[in-house]
Amino acid sequence: MHALERDLARLADGTLHGSRRDRLKQLVAHSPELQARLCAQRRAIAATQSLARLERAPVALRRQHQALIARRRRRAPASGLGLVLAGAAGAGLWTIAALGGGQAALTVAQAATIAARPATTAVAEPAADDHVALPGVQAEDMPFPYWEDRFGWHAVGARTDRMDGRLLTTVFYRRGAERIAYTIVAGTALGPVAAGRTTLRGGTMLADSWSRGRPVVTWLRRGHTCVLSGGRGVSLGALTQLAGWRGRGEIPF
Repeated sequence: MHALERDLARLADGTLHGSRRDRLKQLVAHSPELQARLCAQRRAIAATQSLARLERAPVALRRQHQALIARRRRRAPASGLGLVLAGAAGAGLWTIAALGGGQAALTVAQAATIAARPATTAVAEPAADDHVALPGVQAEDMPFPYWEDRFGWHAVGARTDRMDGRLLTTVFYRRGAERIAYTIVAGTALGPVAAGRTTLRGGTMLADSWSRGRPVVTWLRRGHTCVLSGGRGVSLGALTQLAGWRGRGEIPF
């Protein structure tokens, strides 16, 4: 686990002390992305504590809980993406979901599969006086970046998809034979991936991973998950450079 992620976990459970705690609290205070990560850590701790309370419950209650789970599995196949724990005493209910916010259990890996799909609509070029954002395409009131002049990535099309009740808006870019996809997921942030590396750039936490042979970088924008995935020949370093770019130094994409 990256040192920053480890310190966030320790800050969430109250075991981080001294100057490291003070420095991290200052970073969190100025970064909405780190604030969201800290909240996710705290939710995970609360869920773990709920599990512990269930483990200490009387045998009869645990048997009722197991019977309830068995009935739920007979009614619908388990997805493997979330776990619902229910108890009868006091109508207690604890839910542990792979996502925060109680929405369907969409994962980053699933969102990254859109990169293999074709574009369905064209993307216009920006006006001569605006070389930061693409015109006419937004998601959650957020624009998509124009990367051609600075990085050589030309926007070639877009599409929208719906997965597990969420709207996903994707813009595709090409640079020579290389192709990448930038997807913004509507709704609350997706659960964190098992990242190979996390990088803090300009107050934004970037997490890289691999999905079905594709390099993937994820981060949060205004509380929404952004997924940047590359095709054959695209490096994680190239994706990290794009994800960490701030247009005009003030617009984090």
